[in-house]
Amino acid sequence: MNFLNKKKGNTLQSEPSVKKHHKHDVNLQKNATIYFQVGLILCLLFAYGLLEMSFQTVDTTIPEMGFVDEPPTEFSMDSYQVYKEPVDEPVVEKKKAPTDSPVLEVIKNTDPSTETTDTFLSEVTSDAKPNLNASDIHVVDLPDDPINIMLVEKVPVFPGCELATNNEQRRACLNEKVTSFVKDQFNTDKGQAIGLQGLQRIFVNFKITKNGDIEILKTRAPHPNLEAEAQRVVNKLPKMKPAQHGNKSVDVLYTLPIAFQVEY
Repeated sequence: MNFLNKKKGNTLQSEPSVKKHHKHDVNLQKNATIYFQVGLILCLLFAYGLLEMSFQTVDTTIPEMGFVDEPPTEFSMDSYQVYKEPVDEPVVEKKKAPTDSPVLEVIKNTDPSTETTDTFLSEVTSDAKPNLNASDIHVVDLPDDPINIMLVEKVPVFPGCELATNNEQRRACLNEKVTSFVKDQFNTDKGQAIGLQGLQRIFVNFKITKNGDIEILKTRAPHPNLEAEAQRVVNKLPKMKPAQHGNKSVDVLYTLPIAFQVEY
C-alpha cells in the first residue's frame, strides 16, 4: 500500500516536469520559425537592395586601327599675267651746257700748198666704198621673248591632244595631261621623309621651246629636296608640238603649281 502511494506520488511529481520540458520544446520551435522568417525577410530585403542599387559602369572601347589614305594631290593653274607689248620710250637728248668755244686765230696763207682739194677728196672717197662680199655678212637673229601660254595664238600640242580643234580645247587638254603626268610621277613621300607637315606648295616655271622641248626657268618650294623632285618630274615631260604665233614657232611660258598634304 505504501508502495502504491509512493509510486503514485512519484507519478504526480513527474507530470509537471514532463509538461515543463514539452513547453520548452514548443517555445524553441516557435523561436526557430520566427528566426527563420526574420532571416528570410532580411535576405529578401538585402537582395532587393542590391537589385535597386546602381553601379557605375565604365565602357572600355578598343580604338579601331586603320590606315588613312593620303589626300589626293591638288593641282591648279596659276593666275596668269596679261602680256604687255614693250613700248619704246622716246629718247630725250640732254642738252649740254654751253661752253666757251676756243678762240681761233685767222692766219694769212703766205706759203700756199701745192696740194689741191681734188687730191684730198680723192683720198677720202677712195676709202669710202670698201669691197664687201656677201659671205662676209652674217645675219644675227635676235632672240624672241617667250609668250605667255594664255596669249599665244596656238597653244603647244601635248601628245594625245591632236584631236583638239581650237585653242581653248588644246589648252585644257594640255593642262589635264600635264597635271595627270605630274600626279603619277611625283613622289609625295619626300615631304614626310624630311619632316615636313601640312599643305606643301611647289611652283615650277618652265618654257616650252620652239622645238617642243622643256626648259626649266625657276622652281620655288619649301625645301631643296622638293625642288629637286619637282624638276625631276617636269624634265620627264614628253616633247610637244611647239606653239605657233604669227605663222612661226615660238617659246611659251608655263607655270605649274603642285600642292600636296603631308600627314603622319
